[in-house]
Amino acid sequence: MLMDPALTRVIERCREGDRDAFEEVVNRYGLQVLRTARLIVRDEAVAEDVCQETFLKAWRRIRTLRDEEPGPWLNRIATNESISACRRRSRFQVLAERFGRFGGVKREVSTEARLDLARALDQLAPDHRAAIVLHYYQDLSVEETASALGAPVDTVKSRLKTALRRLRELTGSEEVS
Repeated sequence: MLMDPALTRVIERCREGDRDAFEEVVNRYGLQVLRTARLIVRDEAVAEDVCQETFLKAWRRIRTLRDEEPGPWLNRIATNESISACRRRSRFQVLAERFGRFGGVKREVSTEARLDLARALDQLAPDHRAAIVLHYYQDLSVEETASALGAPVDTVKSRLKTALRRLRELTGSEEVS
């Protein structure tokens, strides 16, 4: 998708090292990036860290952005950072449980939790959760979701199908929207 001329000028100024111009990009897309991170990582503090890291990477890589809308590009960075954060957190949790830090007690999913879609999302793999968030919460098309994830369209379709099936199982619902 081509950008409007005013945004094109802002991106050009960013490429030239203009931090004020980049601040305009942050102001324009910050909430979208933060929302994406929140929905994937499911933790406010981690989401804020992911958002900050997303814009740091975007600033460093602004020259790689072609003349297209920066939203999907920023979402791709935020999604990758979110998935990485989930993996880091997961690896720490497994290690901590192995050494008995959490007493080896696993949380059981209550009936109430099964009915809560937000909690069900927590149970999805980060890449599946990312596909759900971008497609259903951010209202991106399957093609835009694939672009944001840097994955083939068929892979995204498969992730969405698998994730929806899992959400139905977790919520005990016939249809999840």
